[in-house]
This record gives sequence, C-alpha cells and structure tokens, in this order.
Amino acid sequence: MAAKPRWWQHIPEIRQVLADVNLPVIDRAAVERLFGLRRRQAIELMNRFGGYQAGRTFVISREQVIAALDAIADGGEFRLELGRRERLATSLEKIQRTRQAEAVRIPVLPEVFGSRIEALEPGVQLRPGKLEIEFAGPEDLLRKLFSLAQAVSNDYTAFERMAVGGARREQIPA
Repeated sequence: MAAKPRWWQHIPEIRQVLADVNLPVIDRAAVERLFGLRRRQAIELMNRFGGYQAGRTFVISREQVIAALDAIADGGEFRLELGRRERLATSLEKIQRTRQAEAVRIPVLPEVFGSRIEALEPGVQLRPGKLEIEFAGPEDLLRKLFSLAQAVSNDYTAFERMAVGGARREQIPA
C-alpha cells in the first residue's frame, strides 16, 4: 500500500474549516495553507478534486473540496489508514512507557534474593489484612516491593500465614 498524504490525518479539521468559511471558491494559496502543501502539490490536488483556471488564478469550489474530502473519509482505505495510525501511536506509547520503566534501576543487595517473610526490611510491615510500607521515594518503594516479592517467592506458606493471621484460607474447588 502506498504511503498516504500527510493531510489525510487532518481531513476532519480541514473539512471543518471549509464548512465554517462562507466563500464559494478557494484559491491555490488557501489550499496550500489548509492542506500543508507546496505550490505544485496544491495544484495537483486541486486538479484531482476538479479545480479550474479563472483568469490567472487556479480555484476550486469549496463544496467540491468538501465533497472530495467526504468521499475520502467515507472510503475503506481511509478507515484502514486511521486504524493503522492509531495502532502505530499505541505501539509507540507502549514502547516509550517500556523504555521509561527499563530506565529505572532498582539497586538491591544479593541478600535480597534470599529474603524471608519473617525478616522483612525495616519499614515493611505485614499483618493480617494489611501491608504497610514506609519509603523515601519511588526507587526505595520499588526496592522494598522487590524484596517483599522475593520473600513471598522464597516462602509462600509463611507469607500466607502472616497475611491471613495464622489460619489458612480455604481453597475453593475449581
């Protein structure tokens, strides 16, 4: 599929501007500004949409431009392009969030990997139905959460006992 013109993503805005103006025709310079095109591109677009020469000026009916934009917007190719752009934007946002998260480094000591629930770090308190963590900043909180996760991983039974107050919760049959 060939690349679509940059102005395709602005069709709704361009159409709105054209609907708001009370002019029967628009000239090449207006098309350049509206669509973000250079002179030659504007003339080619106006030709494609049905523009004509009036003296030394190339013009096109405002209604013709609106009709041409509506035809493009109603087409399947336009919807596909909008969907592609939305998916691309979503992917780029996800990559940016992932990069930001990957940039965060959580400094931990090797002992953390052997953490136990009975010996949680200072500032981390686990009681039945309640977890309380005191922290000095986002990285400190992440470090303490990582340490807690390691302790849970190392001894889930002790974690469950502390979290529910000694009595194991009933297992619900599947």
